[in-house]
Amino acid sequence: MTIAFGTALLRLVVALVLGAVIGTERELTEHSAGMRTSALVALGSCLFMIVSVYGFSDLLQFQHIQLDPSRIASYVVAGIGFLGAGAIFMSRTEGKTRGLTTAATVWVVAAIGLVCGVGMLLEATSTTVLTLAVLILLRLLERVISPRKVSETRGILLKTSDGRGQLIDGVYRIGEQLQIAVDGLEIEKQDEGEQVRIICRAPDERQVRQFIDELRTLPGVRSVSFGDL
Repeated sequence: MTIAFGTALLRLVVALVLGAVIGTERELTEHSAGMRTSALVALGSCLFMIVSVYGFSDLLQFQHIQLDPSRIASYVVAGIGFLGAGAIFMSRTEGKTRGLTTAATVWVVAAIGLVCGVGMLLEATSTTVLTLAVLILLRLLERVISPRKVSETRGILLKTSDGRGQLIDGVYRIGEQLQIAVDGLEIEKQDEGEQVRIICRAPDERQVRQFIDELRTLPGVRSVSFGDL
C-alpha cells in the first residue's frame, strides 16, 4: 500500500495550515507555542503518521513481517508531552501554575497532525474549529463568570553592576510584596555592568511607580526606567 506524492503533500499542507491557525490564537494572546511552533508540531506529526502507515509497506512482502501503524503515533503522543511541559511554569508572584492551556493546545495540534496523516481531513478541520471555540469563546465565558482585574504588561529597564543572585531574588520579592506579576527577566551584558529587562504586569500606574522606587533601593542598581516590551 503506497500513497501518491500529491495526496501526501495535500495532507502535509492541511496539517501545517490547521496548526498555524491554532497557533495564531496563541500568538495574538501573547502565549508561548505560537504560530510557527504549532504549525511545525502539526506538520511533523502528520509526516510521522504518513511514514508509519505507508513508509514500510514494501516490507509486507516478506514472511513473518507485521506492521503496527499505531506504534509511531503512540510515540508521538508520548513525546509531545516534553514539548508541552516546556510551556508550563509556576508563577512565583501569583502562586499558580501557568501554561497548562498552551501545553494542552500543543497536544491537540499534534493529534490534528496525526489525523491529517491518515487522510481524515474533515475530522482534522472540525477539531481545529472546536479547539478555536474552546480557546476563544470559553475564554470570554470565563471572563463573564469569573471576572478578573485586568493587568497591563509593562517593561522596565534596570542597570546594575551585578544582575544575578540577590538582585533577581530582590526583584521577585518586591513584586510579591506589591502584588505585581514578574513574567520574565532578560539579562544583557554591557561595558559597565549589566542591563536587566523586567517584564511585569500591574493593575495600575501607581503600583508600577512604587515598584520602580523599590527597585532603586536594591544593592548595585544604578538606574531604573521604563523600557520597551
